[in-house]
Amino acid sequence: MSQDENAVDADARCAAPDTVEQAEQPILCDKKEQDQPAVNGPLADETTGANMSKRQRKKLLKLANWEEKKKAKRLKEKEKYKLKKVIAIEQGLPVRSGPSRKELKRRVIDYSQATIEIAVDLSFDCMMIDKDVAKCVKQLLRMYTLNRRAPRPVPLHFTGIVADGAVQRHLSRYDGYKHWDVKVSSSPLLDIFPRDRLVYLTSESDNVLERLATNDVYVIGGLVDHNQHKGHCLRLAQELGVRHARLPLTEHLVIKTRTILTINQVFEIMLHIHAGRDWQSTLLEVLPQRKGAVPKESLPSANP
Repeated sequence: MSQDENAVDADARCAAPDTVEQAEQPILCDKKEQDQPAVNGPLADETTGANMSKRQRKKLLKLANWEEKKKAKRLKEKEKYKLKKVIAIEQGLPVRSGPSRKELKRRVIDYSQATIEIAVDLSFDCMMIDKDVAKCVKQLLRMYTLNRRAPRPVPLHFTGIVADGAVQRHLSRYDGYKHWDVKVSSSPLLDIFPRDRLVYLTSESDNVLERLATNDVYVIGGLVDHNQHKGHCLRLAQELGVRHARLPLTEHLVIKTRTILTINQVFEIMLHIHAGRDWQSTLLEVLPQRKGAVPKESLPSANP
């Protein structure tokens, strides 16, 4: 056989693969190219998969399934939110809407219409386990968001924070908390406000808060203890010699469960009342449904 015929046979062998598997693979006639391993492509994926352990493959599969479920869950939540909004509009219920996050970041809070101030007493580090401190700080974050979105915000104070304590440690996890439009202090209440301006809010008080008095500072106890230290905030108010009061829950609603509210719920109620709303509609809106609260009939208006 001549040299030309040998060259033709070699070309034919490169051009026509012998098996189906070879046909699916890229044809490499150059010897140098054949010696170089393929970094990307199906072959690389198959090789990687072959080298992976059963545990790794299972983990990747689980991650892929989780991503798919996550997308489906978000779509479902969006549809659910849209449906709830439509139903609320049809029933004439208030629809919560407000500025975007970008708008809020640019916004400077205007306190010119504020007639009261609200302080959260955070001097209870030693009375809470770490898990409850984390819950407390999340409620503080919720308060800050509510105040920024409020049509009539109030000056907000976080007082009595123990240096290097649990509250400060959990607050530090939120980048930029020192730049919040909140006055953060380690000083106790009486070092910041005159005694005669303070009103400590506690559910154990016999005094009912019927209207908000101009220039008063309403104190919310930053204590998340699942009612383990019942009456502590009342005793503290008495020791400090400051006024105390409770929200008029039972005066406006029939509640079958405990009347203990979270820090942010108390704050949200105070914001609405400060904005001119009445007690009954505000309480019905803010209180969670699980409390089963229903309005008392034939009540006179208590709009401050």
